[in-house]
Amino acid sequence: MYKIAIIDDDRIIRRGLSNIFSQENYGFQLVGTASDGERGLELIEEQRPQIVISDINMPFMNGLEMARIVKEKYPEIKVILLTGYEDFKYAQEAIKVRAFDYILKPIDSDALVAKVKLAADEWEKEQKKDKQIQEGMPLLHAQFFKKLIYNGIEPNRVKKEMTDLGIKLNGSKFAVLLIKVDDLQQLNGKNYKEAVQRICSNVFKNKIEGIVFEWDGDELAAVLPFSQQLIENNEGIHDIAEQIRFHVKNHLNTTVTIAVGNVYQSLTGIVLSYQSARTAMDLRHMIGKDTVFSIKNFTFPMQVNSMNLNELEEELVEKVTLGLSHEVLTVLEEMNNQLIDQKFIRLHEIRLMAIRIVVLLFHETEKWTKQFEESNLDLTSSYNKMMQMQTVEEIFNEISDIAVRLASYANTQRKSKEPTLVEKAMKYIEENYDQEGLSLQQVAREVHVSAAYLSNIFKVEKGINFGDFLLKTRMKKAMELLRDKNMKAYEVAEMVGYSNPQYFSVCFKKYTNYSPVDFKKLG
Repeated sequence: MYKIAIIDDDRIIRRGLSNIFSQENYGFQLVGTASDGERGLELIEEQRPQIVISDINMPFMNGLEMARIVKEKYPEIKVILLTGYEDFKYAQEAIKVRAFDYILKPIDSDALVAKVKLAADEWEKEQKKDKQIQEGMPLLHAQFFKKLIYNGIEPNRVKKEMTDLGIKLNGSKFAVLLIKVDDLQQLNGKNYKEAVQRICSNVFKNKIEGIVFEWDGDELAAVLPFSQQLIENNEGIHDIAEQIRFHVKNHLNTTVTIAVGNVYQSLTGIVLSYQSARTAMDLRHMIGKDTVFSIKNFTFPMQVNSMNLNELEEELVEKVTLGLSHEVLTVLEEMNNQLIDQKFIRLHEIRLMAIRIVVLLFHETEKWTKQFEESNLDLTSSYNKMMQMQTVEEIFNEISDIAVRLASYANTQRKSKEPTLVEKAMKYIEENYDQEGLSLQQVAREVHVSAAYLSNIFKVEKGINFGDFLLKTRMKKAMELLRDKNMKAYEVAEMVGYSNPQYFSVCFKKYTNYSPVDFKKLG
């Protein structure tokens, strides 16, 4: 049974269309109706219908804008647009937003049912094709992550390529696991790797929306997404990794060694998390088999009597967080001088220490800013450069560059006191509510974002739809005018953005439970 949603601002038309598709013999299930594009998006988000039937001309968000957003978020949904205007420009716009079809009112029910059946048939064919593609996806997923990690992908293309490949990683932070099948050469390699992969998938299914795929040689790799509420450190990841190790040992009678990467914010952090997991796995010979560990398990052979590295690291983080660039350089200079005095320390150990400092800075930075990516730091490039550097001076120059840029960014963030985007939008509405036809698209243009983005962030930040806030603003002003001024209802309607006094009266009564005339009598 295919699910259908109907969106139209005309209640009579909504009821008529609902009656058509309430008949089960057509093979369709009506999952809901909505009176405008904004509420239509909420209905579609909640019910995920296969087919949407929508009017074009509606308040707050028209059908064309809604269809564009629907096709961007859910390209598989088939949208059929309705209009009472036989204008070629509407047909052109319908094509632009990738609508399935475009039908003129008045609507012939038989023709509409036939059109909906065609849309359902096309949806079914696309689903079968997608299933065939999905069967080859594991290999494509592995190829994508190898390209991301080894060759790099432009940050603005990462999400697009993931979307194209159907990779869903919903979370604000990410971590990578490297899973080495111990003694794979003595086992049936391919079968054992596939069995370990299935165990990983089963563990993720009960815990987290992770993805696992074959890596090089005797290894598998997994990418795990985490929400801010779910995890604040690596302990949760270690728990998941330990479950994998336990089930492999008990069900396959073999062992795996798992290196846990550090947690990073944003999709581009996957690269750095992999590199921290790889650094740990390359030191596996110091840890042994059948275990779970991370780079944090390693300490470095330094003469701590001559320096207190932990105290210096804490001081460095404090100076960066406060945005004190000059003090940051002073702390790093002291660390550099102390290291130079430790002449016996191997270069590899200094590199690992530097990576630990950078990891600490990134981790702490994520705690005080939600816009970490705006700092424009190339984490992967910094890591790779440090692993190639040959002197302490070069390594500390790189650390200094990162730390100073983070401090400058922290300083800028602290000084910024501009109103939020939603507050700007609300201010514009409060100053222009009297404009007839004031729309989400118009306000979005004024604050320089897309209508879809403004609609979403408006609901998130203020807990109210754009349309409801506009209605509230207009009604409060109308109540004020009716109470304090000797004005006719039609005059008030015009002053708050309604050219149709009857429609204004309907909206006013719905909002206050009084008609404008009755409300005026109350005063």
